[in-house]
Amino acid sequence: MSTTTPSPLLSDSLKGLGLDAGTLFFALNYEFTKIEPKGLFKRFKKNQGAIDIDLACVLYDELCTIRDIVWFKQLRDKAESVKHQGDSLNGKDRGEQAMYLAPLDQEQIRLFLDKIPAHITHIAMIANSYHDHPFSRVKKGEIHLSDDEGNRCFEVNLKQLPRDCTTLWVAHLRREVDDWHLTLHNLPLSAEGLAEAAKEVAHELARSLPIPQGV
Repeated sequence: MSTTTPSPLLSDSLKGLGLDAGTLFFALNYEFTKIEPKGLFKRFKKNQGAIDIDLACVLYDELCTIRDIVWFKQLRDKAESVKHQGDSLNGKDRGEQAMYLAPLDQEQIRLFLDKIPAHITHIAMIANSYHDHPFSRVKKGEIHLSDDEGNRCFEVNLKQLPRDCTTLWVAHLRREVDDWHLTLHNLPLSAEGLAEAAKEVAHELARSLPIPQGV
């Protein structure tokens, strides 16, 4: 299944979406976009001259407690079931094979679902603009999820996100008895940075848990 215009209502099991539940690829591809600092800040922002978007997968237990996070500061979880393929700083620094619309994704996280530890119940997929440049300022770009057969279940067009969005809860996997259930959120977060975003998502996940009987 593949969509060019993501729907916030997308929510189904991986089998229902026609995905191979063995390996998933949470990936990012965007065109190099130069940003010119203005005014007094210009001389202090020499390392912020291009949009830098980062991906993360956050692993939670059934109580929505953060148990692990895979991002540019930690390229794999303790069980090596989720692996980051390396950080791209500006959308073009990984060579011509990993530029926008090239064969390779600029930034990619691989999820080996059969290896996810049993105590992990939720996996959140998050994107963040490292220098707080809104996603919508990229020339072109997308975030997508696919399996190892190349089947895509969603594509998020960065240009179509809210104009002030710099951190995004893209999607969420919830463990089921014999499968994983995927929900596409596309929810802008107020948190700055991936670590704070992981905590904000934990709070949102906890709010959605069923209320125990008798409470």
